[in-house]
Amino acid sequence: MSRFVILSVTLIVFIIYLSSFSRTEATPPARYQNYKTYVKTACNSTIYPTMCYSSLSSYSSTIKSDPLKLCTTSLNLNLKSAKNASSVISNLLLKAKAAKSREVPILKDCLDEMKDTVDELKQAVAEMKYVRGGGKTTEEHLKNVRTWVSSALTDESTCTDGFEEGKVNVETKKKVKKAVSELSKTTSNTLALLTHYLSY
Repeated sequence: MSRFVILSVTLIVFIIYLSSFSRTEATPPARYQNYKTYVKTACNSTIYPTMCYSSLSSYSSTIKSDPLKLCTTSLNLNLKSAKNASSVISNLLLKAKAAKSREVPILKDCLDEMKDTVDELKQAVAEMKYVRGGGKTTEEHLKNVRTWVSSALTDESTCTDGFEEGKVNVETKKKVKKAVSELSKTTSNTLALLTHYLSY
């Protein structure tokens, strides 16, 4: 009889444990929800809030409620996006060279602008490491970061200028514009987050 009672109690405790485990798995801790809310609220200050939240929400547990970590994460993703766009244009240039296409000069100019963009975002990432602690020095570093990102955005726009002026294959134009457009939106969002951080 006592064995039956012990088994029954053990079974009940196990069921309660499973129930508690399932509930914990299904409902993330409140702080993680708050972190995502913070990212969403911050992204509302950008021109493309949906895109901003989509790219940054998965990093919310790292960002927490730290505006500096938010800007740094956005900047690192921005650099990754710039490298991807540069790779797309580089591949198109190689194909154009192989085909001896008249698109070569336009693609080459665009790629040069993309390389400048990557370099400027790298400079911004490097400068961002000095932004911490507040005060005049921190503000100056943050302004430098914003200047680098702003320059990157200008170069991205310049990249596509040649496609408006010159005669380029429709498919090539479409691929370049898609890659650069996505990058420009990302850069615009990063710039908005940095500007918002500077306003504190």
